[in-house]
Amino acid sequence: MNEFLKFNIVGTFNFFFCWVLYEVLYWVDLWPAHTAVAAWAVSNAIGNVESHFMHYKFTFKSTFSYFRSMNRAFWTYTGQLVVTTSSHYLMVEILLVHHRIAWLINTCVFGFLNFVLIRWIAFPPELDKSFQERLGDD
Repeated sequence: MNEFLKFNIVGTFNFFFCWVLYEVLYWVDLWPAHTAVAAWAVSNAIGNVESHFMHYKFTFKSTFSYFRSMNRAFWTYTGQLVVTTSSHYLMVEILLVHHRIAWLINTCVFGFLNFVLIRWIAFPPELDKSFQERLGDD
């Protein structure tokens, strides 16, 4: 539970980081034919790297090397990026949901799934420092 709380505190920072980044990229208008989708895809990709670093540094006390963890996270983030960008496209360009509402829906719906995937793939619990210390005590 403590870990999930730390995840959410760091996640709140990440939420605002990604939201501001999305708004800036939306304003810049990276791809005029698909402004919201392009802003989502780029901000999500950058946000995933920032998020991984923050969770590595503050949430999970993993003995996994940063680059090994990032390699594993990359595959999770890539899958998530494909699904969420498709979802953003569907909501904004097909269903005509306002782009900020679509951003919030995507962020909330996939936030918990992201926690589960990142926790078990990029930061395996058996590689936590506290887990390793408990093994040493036995």
